[in-house]
Amino acid sequence: MKRTLPCPAVVLLLVLAACAAPGASPGGSSEESPGESSPPPTGGQSIEHPTGSEAILVIDSAGGFVPVQFIATRLPAFVLLGDGRVIMQGIQTLEFPGPALPALIERTLTEEGIQTVLGAVEETNLFTTDLELRGAQNVVADAGDTLFIVNAGGQKVTVSIYGLGALLPEMEPPPGITSGEIEAHRILGQLNDGLMTLDSWLPAEAWETEGWQPYEPEALRLYVRDVTGQPIEGGDLPEQVREWPTGDDPAAFGDEEAFFGDGSRCGVVDGELGVTWLEELNAANQMTLWTDDAERRSSIMNRPVLPHEDPACPELAGGA
Repeated sequence: MKRTLPCPAVVLLLVLAACAAPGASPGGSSEESPGESSPPPTGGQSIEHPTGSEAILVIDSAGGFVPVQFIATRLPAFVLLGDGRVIMQGIQTLEFPGPALPALIERTLTEEGIQTVLGAVEETNLFTTDLELRGAQNVVADAGDTLFIVNAGGQKVTVSIYGLGALLPEMEPPPGITSGEIEAHRILGQLNDGLMTLDSWLPAEAWETEGWQPYEPEALRLYVRDVTGQPIEGGDLPEQVREWPTGDDPAAFGDEEAFFGDGSRCGVVDGELGVTWLEELNAANQMTLWTDDAERRSSIMNRPVLPHEDPACPELAGGA
């Protein structure tokens, strides 16, 4: 990605992200709305990018001192696909037990909207080659990495930053950390915030659809564990038990995932099975158990498969 934009798109993105921060007005102190005062760039050469279900931009996470269950089920925070679809995590409720399925939402950008986002990413000047920023390890332990993966302009670049947000712009550089890395934390933090609030600053013409809609995956990874005879988690909460909805044997579902160390098995359901399980999980919560004809009980964790991903169960590793 080596194109020079006709206007400083990243400044627009960073300012609008700051204005859209919690407790602030999306329009800041300006009398005009962000979309009216700062239209997306026009003219100039557009940035080449994939089409269809291939990813253009992904914000993902890795590492950190987290349970294996979190590693197996965590999702990217943001995905922009070649067809303009943006998939991200919607509002998560605080109730317990919460819904079994994560709240994913989607909305589709126009090509103009895609170019505005890519232009803003390019203007950070951080995505010319793969980059690892790990200086924050000197000031914070057990944090995770935030991964910005950009596939555009004929190249795929990953910028990995440890402990995003741990280094503040106004701080003196601690030992082992350069002022440049502190500046990268500022830029990537604001880029992250801006991408999470796209609809607060992109103009209406940047979107093909008017609002966010629930995202329904075409495939799911299911992590099935036999909990027959084990104490029920949740204390005094009412127990919810449902019948295993398909004709297969839960004990033979998928393949055992050794990383769990408890006999959990991972398998992928799609097509008609995927539809069945999507309906089943929509009716369940995080504490639901499933029983079969042999009166065994199984707990299930699920991980929706996004369009750009290989649906196969990954080989898990500690802190992956």
